Amino acid sequence: MSRFPATVIRLLFSSFVFVMGRAVALPFMALYLNEHLGLNPQVIGWVLGGSIFFSTLFSLYAGYLADRVSKNLLMKLAGVVVAMCTASLTIAPNAFTALLALMCIESALTLRGISLKAMLADLLPPDQRPKAFALNYTLINVAFALGPVLGAWLFAIKISAPLWLAAGFSLLASQVLGRQVATARTGSDVKASPAGFKATMRVLRSDSRLVLFTTGSVLTSFVFGRFVSGYLSQYLIVSQGVQATAQLLPFILITNAVTVVVLQYPVGKLMQQKYLFRWVSLGAMLYAVGLLGFMHASSSLSWVVATLAFTVGEVIVIPCEYMFIDMIAPADRRGSYYGAQSLAMFGAALNPVICGFLLAHFHSDVMFWVLISAALLGVLLYFAGTRSKPVTPHAIEPESMPKVCQPRPCLSVLAASKQLAGNRVKNLFPLS
Repeated sequence: MSRFPATVIRLLFSSFVFVMGRAVALPFMALYLNEHLGLNPQVIGWVLGGSIFFSTLFSLYAGYLADRVSKNLLMKLAGVVVAMCTASLTIAPNAFTALLALMCIESALTLRGISLKAMLADLLPPDQRPKAFALNYTLINVAFALGPVLGAWLFAIKISAPLWLAAGFSLLASQVLGRQVATARTGSDVKASPAGFKATMRVLRSDSRLVLFTTGSVLTSFVFGRFVSGYLSQYLIVSQGVQATAQLLPFILITNAVTVVVLQYPVGKLMQQKYLFRWVSLGAMLYAVGLLGFMHASSSLSWVVATLAFTVGEVIVIPCEYMFIDMIAPADRRGSYYGAQSLAMFGAALNPVICGFLLAHFHSDVMFWVLISAALLGVLLYFAGTRSKPVTPHAIEPESMPKVCQPRPCLSVLAASKQLAGNRVKNLFPLS
């Protein structure tokens, strides 16, 4: 971390403070909605699920905003929105107002996350970005290891206390950003005015590599996005009962959290862009090993070993997903590309629904084989993306640019950009 510029360190610290606010309140949101509004589990599920679904769709526009507006300003505004809406939940009179507040909160979280990744890419050269992404993910996991403990203590005192503290953390994160990050500039900050939203969406659809990488991320997110709170909990309840599930889950959660915190940054430092496909293949294979271990686990130790293998796969795959997008994203559309990649959250959202259906109608092994197949299919899509041709130059022109490129130097720059992008993809999967 000491090798990063001071602006990046401050940005990552702000991210940690912001996530602490989420970690304090998020684990108790369902309990709060039940205690404060008297909502039943089904309504709570619709409220929480609906807010996440909306924010995932909003990620496309959030990425577009990150390309047009100061990323530092967007992160500050997101912190203020999260603080205000979190505080408003303490006086929400019904499920509808709670849903609106949570939709704003989740959308602001999405906007801040996309802006953060795009700003890290602006501030750092390509060889340092994997370390920064890995360190940010490590800090997120540290926050979620500490936050729920503090939140549980506050919830026992007053059920709305975690929400007020979360609002305070969100405001503090905006202050931590300060002017130092706001005034930091790189060469990528100087760019032409981007195209309109519809034109930007056409560009994203036309980039086959982005479509393939994002679809691959949806599949890998389906495998790891809700693996403890989703299919493992469901599987354990069906196969071993509630009592055994309550005894095993702490071992699984602790193993996952410790492994991520210890390994995420060291592994991220080892990653190189030209070997990304090898890394993501290794991560998917570890997913498969972990899932096979879950399928045949018969003791607490075997569950811990399987969780360890699965979590190492998670530690590898998550930074790879960001780096695949960073590799192909034009400097003036990084936000839009990261916004498209955020659609991977649909995989995590679908996980408990699909796995619950499979557990209810088929043998439990079928669910694990479906998950293994999804991980391997995701790798195939990443491979197809590395072999796909870069988007053609005319597809990334803003709407205001004439159809015929006038000066000859413009042609040479576009041709050089196309050749460079093609070489980067070819070098991603060396055969020798």
